[in-house]
Amino acid sequence: MSRAHAILSASGAKRWLACPPSARLEEQFEDQGSAYAEEGTLAHAVAEARLSLLYVNRSAQADHATNKLLERLEASPLYNEEMDQAIQAYVELVNRRVDEARANCPGAIVEIEQWLDFSRFVPEGFGTGDVVIVADGTIEVIDLKYGKGVPVDVEMNPQLMLYGVGAIEGWSDLYDIRKVRLTVFQPRLDALGTIEYDADWLLRW
Repeated sequence: MSRAHAILSASGAKRWLACPPSARLEEQFEDQGSAYAEEGTLAHAVAEARLSLLYVNRSAQADHATNKLLERLEASPLYNEEMDQAIQAYVELVNRRVDEARANCPGAIVEIEQWLDFSRFVPEGFGTGDVVIVADGTIEVIDLKYGKGVPVDVEMNPQLMLYGVGAIEGWSDLYDIRKVRLTVFQPRLDALGTIEYDADWLLRW
């Protein structure tokens, strides 16, 4: 479950857009982590495994391995009923959005933990979309926020906007992407936000 991080990461975009040198300054400090970060990492890993079983076409052997991974993850001391309910709410949201997309485009594709490359605009820039739903005309990126601190505003959110740019870059050769829908879900706050941008406008941004 290790994840690469770009220097100009999408998650840090709000900071480095306001102060570009901060990206290099941060390299001098080791990430100490926290119990909250460990919780979030575990929640994302469980969610990824559950959604992979639903949407990733793999062999029975691969599914067996994913189920075994789920057992190990759910045996963690950090895993509890609150986390289980939050992840279930997230999975149900993804299911609804996939159903909506496939009602209009039966061939809609669902990608889990999708690498999103926006390096044409941001040097070496990339990120990971928790869920990317690709349909003709519209692409949606769904971002799970497990924390229960401050609600995340979806409007003009540079992290999500860069994810949207990366999604356009990755799929526009195969699909006519005119709209980009960005969704952030914080199940522990019961907070859901969705905004839609014109794809051309987002690329100009």
